[in-house]
Amino acid sequence: MGGKPVIKNIIISIIAAAVIAAAGHFFKAESHYLPVLAVSFITVLVSTIIAGSGAGSFGGSYSGARVNGADEEDDVDDGREVGTVKWFNVAKGFGFITRSNGDDVFVHFRNIRGRGHRSLNEGQRVRFNVHDSDKGLQAEDVSIIRQ
Repeated sequence: MGGKPVIKNIIISIIAAAVIAAAGHFFKAESHYLPVLAVSFITVLVSTIIAGSGAGSFGGSYSGARVNGADEEDDVDDGREVGTVKWFNVAKGFGFITRSNGDDVFVHFRNIRGRGHRSLNEGQRVRFNVHDSDKGLQAEDVSIIRQ
């Protein structure tokens, strides 16, 4: 962790501890002012350090190398088919990819590479494998091709 996040965490902790201590002072808890300030400072400092490190986060930010939670890839031919997203319903989590031969293949969000919120946009070029399931053709191991 660099110096700037640590300084930011310390400043946030000081402000939060001061606010908590001021609230205690306001409610006539003067005899416990210093211990309340110290405990508040340590608690808030530890919390901001944990949150800042990402250890306690459920979400997180995505880097520029991610699009809608799906991993982009280089234009390396790894044997998967290439197609174009016909449409994808984000709310329902599924859509269709048009293969190079014109056939449409069902795609579910669970079969898109990446973590978190995974979706596709109409017109995106993708690589995928095709699996023939009981319900028809389904795209698997889907990844977005970098433009």
